[in-house]
Amino acid sequence: MRRSSLTLMCVLAVIAGTAGTARAQGALSLLGFGYPVGGTSTRGVGSGGSLAGLDPQSPMNPAAIVLGTRLQGYFQFEPEFRSVQAGGPAVNTTTTRFPLFMVSGQQERATFALSFSSFMDRTWSNSYADTQSVGTERIPSTVFTSSVGGIADVRAAMAWTFSEQFHVGAAVHLFPGENRVTLGRIFADSSKAGGFQLDNRYSFTGTAMSFGAVWLTGHHIALGGDVRLGGAIRMRLGDTTLVGSGTIPLRAGLTASYDGLAGTVFTVRVGKERWTDFRGLGSSALGLKDATDVSVGMEVLGPSLGATPMVIRTGYRVRGLPFTYGTTAVREGSFAGGLGIPVGGSRAMLDLGVSRATRTAATITEKAWLMSIGVGIRP
Repeated sequence: MRRSSLTLMCVLAVIAGTAGTARAQGALSLLGFGYPVGGTSTRGVGSGGSLAGLDPQSPMNPAAIVLGTRLQGYFQFEPEFRSVQAGGPAVNTTTTRFPLFMVSGQQERATFALSFSSFMDRTWSNSYADTQSVGTERIPSTVFTSSVGGIADVRAAMAWTFSEQFHVGAAVHLFPGENRVTLGRIFADSSKAGGFQLDNRYSFTGTAMSFGAVWLTGHHIALGGDVRLGGAIRMRLGDTTLVGSGTIPLRAGLTASYDGLAGTVFTVRVGKERWTDFRGLGSSALGLKDATDVSVGMEVLGPSLGATPMVIRTGYRVRGLPFTYGTTAVREGSFAGGLGIPVGGSRAMLDLGVSRATRTAATITEKAWLMSIGVGIRP
């Protein structure tokens, strides 16, 4: 019996590691290879993601880094409080992320930036009570599964200023990652039946390039366009055994803003991500879905702290998530808001953002509060 159970666990662990069937993860946002965090700063979160292509702290459009200060360091903290309901009582979980770190600087017409951001987050854990037959007895036990890790996006970007109105940029991306998958069973009476635990580590390596442009038209309209061209990404068991290979998803987006009203900026972004490029990285049974991302938002100058005004943000976003639940597409809609609070005059900015997200597929509803705190320091 024990040998059969261990064999079954090995099979299940391989399935979990290759993301063949992810329903047991208990969250729509963590299906497949994980949740696409989005690569947006706290400022971008507060605007519903609509500012991403014109935001120097969001590693989306490499040309946008010229819109920041000459030298800046930025880091971000994001806890998520998630509730999932599938016909029964809601299950609540909390995930803590540090999704973005960036440094940037300028030298004459060239601006440089190095960033580390979260691309896919696959950290979750599940456990449930079960019984196992041992001879003529049924012994209570607890089955547990977990995954820790994800895929990161390390970007080195450079932008060039042709004029005060027109800027272009390019970037090189590396995508390192790791998932530690654990599957096991603990018996209440360990003297009659031992416990099992199987640990696997899956590593990822990938590359990509991105290009972008920013055009400040001079008529209160700013336009930003960006595209990411994916290179190969490979998934290995440990550091050697190749499990699968695919391509970093092609992504393209267009962002526009209008500041014709004093103290107010309206923004809109439309993007497309071709997640089916991941085909071949995991199980052939994994449902993959290309996703469209549409968001609108605004920034308004608020009360002043000293000589520098605060900034108030709000926005709405709707997007598809990369993977399906069975054959059903998973969608996410979110309302967002935020504040930009100057600290020490213009030397630092504290950004606060909050988003209420709803994810749906079939009969499952998942709701989440995403809190975001970003700090930018300008020496």
